[in-house]
Amino acid sequence: MRLRPEKIDYLANKITQELQKLKSVKFSAPPEQVAGTIRRVILHDLQREDEIEKEAEELLRKHRQKIEFNNLSFSTLLHKAKQEIARRRKIVL
Repeated sequence: MRLRPEKIDYLANKITQELQKLKSVKFSAPPEQVAGTIRRVILHDLQREDEIEKEAEELLRKHRQKIEFNNLSFSTLLHKAKQEIARRRKIVL
């Protein structure tokens, strides 16, 4: 996970505050509960991204010798593998 818990709390609270300012949005729960839900959604998305990265790293580890033999960039291939896995899972990174 790339964000500290304090940053996730800040983002959830900021999103909640901005939603409260909109005239077209009306909360059916207290703002603290809305912020908590937003916090959980952010955490869930970050965890899914971490899972994708681990899967991509594992995939590339299996082909490490070929990657080194062909002098390919591991970080570039990792990025491409993550994008492909996310695309198959219909997730936007």
